[in-house]
Amino acid sequence: MTDPAASRRDERLALARVLVELGELAEAEVVVADLLDAQPDDLEALSLLAKVKHMAGQLSQAVACWAQLHARSPMNETALMHLGALLHLAQDPERGAGEFLALGQLQLMKRPAAHLELEEAFRLLLARRPDEARARCDRLAVLHRRSDPALFKLATLAGAWIAELAGDPEAAVAALEGLGEERGFETDTDRVMMLVRLYERIGSRDKLEAAVHIYRYLEDRFSHVGVLARLGPLHRSLGNVALAEEYERRHTAAFRRSMHRASRSDAVRAAALCYLPLDRLRTIPRQRDEQVAAETPRERAIERALAGEHAAARELLAAGDEVLDRKYLADLAALDGDEEEAERLYLAALALDRGDPRVVGRLLERYDGSRSPAIAAALRDPEVAGEAAEALRAAILRTPGRPALWRQLGLLLGLREDSEASARAALERAAVLERAAREQAHPVGRVLAAGVYHFVGKRKGLIHEVWASREVALPGRGGTLPPDRVLGNVAPELRQAIQNTFLSVREYARTVFPHLTGDLFDYTYTYKITKDDEASYGASAGLPTAMAFLSVFLQRPVPQDVALTGVVVSDSHHVLVLRPVGDTDRKVKAAYHRNLRAIVVPAGNAAELEASPIVPAAVRAELVRYAADLDQAVRLVFGDEVFLHTMATRLRTVPPASRP
Repeated sequence: MTDPAASRRDERLALARVLVELGELAEAEVVVADLLDAQPDDLEALSLLAKVKHMAGQLSQAVACWAQLHARSPMNETALMHLGALLHLAQDPERGAGEFLALGQLQLMKRPAAHLELEEAFRLLLARRPDEARARCDRLAVLHRRSDPALFKLATLAGAWIAELAGDPEAAVAALEGLGEERGFETDTDRVMMLVRLYERIGSRDKLEAAVHIYRYLEDRFSHVGVLARLGPLHRSLGNVALAEEYERRHTAAFRRSMHRASRSDAVRAAALCYLPLDRLRTIPRQRDEQVAAETPRERAIERALAGEHAAARELLAAGDEVLDRKYLADLAALDGDEEEAERLYLAALALDRGDPRVVGRLLERYDGSRSPAIAAALRDPEVAGEAAEALRAAILRTPGRPALWRQLGLLLGLREDSEASARAALERAAVLERAAREQAHPVGRVLAAGVYHFVGKRKGLIHEVWASREVALPGRGGTLPPDRVLGNVAPELRQAIQNTFLSVREYARTVFPHLTGDLFDYTYTYKITKDDEASYGASAGLPTAMAFLSVFLQRPVPQDVALTGVVVSDSHHVLVLRPVGDTDRKVKAAYHRNLRAIVVPAGNAAELEASPIVPAAVRAELVRYAADLDQAVRLVFGDEVFLHTMATRLRTVPPASRP
């Protein structure tokens, strides 16, 4: 028997996913927040809240949600993260030396003696003395075998990890299998997860079959998307093609769901719960092989409508007697081009539900184009106008930056003779917001960069921004990026790389786009990396940085549905090549999580990315674009037309015999 509370919770989650897919993040956040207020331990709702924060650019809050999710996950591999922290301390002599750990400027914490022992073991490993390191771990494990099971486990795992890092996976397997024979550790998740990766690394048939056995156990116990990701490649390696294809299909579906991408089933279920215009729902595609669950007559009607079967949908909706059915009948009339019938049905819906801002908005949009007397008469009614205005104001309070809501409020107020000043103010606000929205959708100098955030020993892909801007320089001081204008929490090596990229892209732009960069030396430039509560390292921001500078040099806007990652290397003044970066699979996953259209990555990452089980092949094909050099990246971001005039200019300067 279906649990009504669970069913309502699933309906609300489906609604939130659909709202996110439609870009209504504020409304989605309200739905998710209500779910978490009722059930704070709902991990799926918390994960969806992290997505909303990520898409809204509220990265610190997104990271906080991810940290909570990781801490509560049954497969968080806490022990290995603990060991990773100890290894990091061993690598940092200044921070790791001594009995005390600095927590702040004036705060110290005394570390347990056993942890100091494990740190010393990792120092021995770093000093290329792995046998001594393992011996120290073994002594610590024997010492605490009976008195402290947690420390016994940690020491044993440390010895196994040191063996793996030293290139002896068989010894690591023996240590972990031995730990499994100890009472209480047979199904320990930390042990099992470390062991199964070693089985895969060794790669013999018996080890791969053992890995499949372990992953099947984890699948039954946790239903984790990462488990499905591994079973497909393992079965393919063992020659089980049919099983491999089945697990790959299941992984793709589970991956999309874990990324909270709305399905057609979500759209149907959510629309049966509250009014969501059909023309907007049709933008949510039906996934391949998706079986749409439609149980009630209204759900079946919505499913038919989204499939283009309007007559069947209309028949099912006409049999209903609720106002929501009338709203969808109005949508169907509008989709069929019957504006007169659509207006009549929207007005009938408004008479029954005056507080739905979407219906009010539909009528006002029609009035703006037709100046319909019937719509004007309905919305001049004091009671109707009052409730409609209240609904629009409530929607504006949730999302004050949406110009359509301000325009609708202005039109509504304009129907009342005593509200002309307020109507003009709302319409002016709408016009300003529309201009700002166009600029924000295609800004100059702002680029989405795919990065990796490290917290509690785990790597998490995220999308952040890099900014470049310019201002008029004093005579003779233009064309530069002064050191004090590289802003953000930037590590010294990255600061130097940014300066290098600036100079390389400046010369590239002057050579490839001379007709667009004649004023390049009239300005001084500024650069900033966001998410500056943590230091930014690495050179993978080279490509987004290059694109940000090029956008400013050319004064060409950058689409905000594309992220980039890649190392930029100058081969010459007009040839900048792209080198591979690390953690590409996590960056692609982050781009998909952010609902982006594409991510541009170096062509050198293609083989590594295609071998990674983290992102399904179907998602890679949909999302990833490869570039070998800056020319190709520019085409992917700005389009081919950016080169057309320059190409013609070059042809005129090339001798006829050498032309293609």
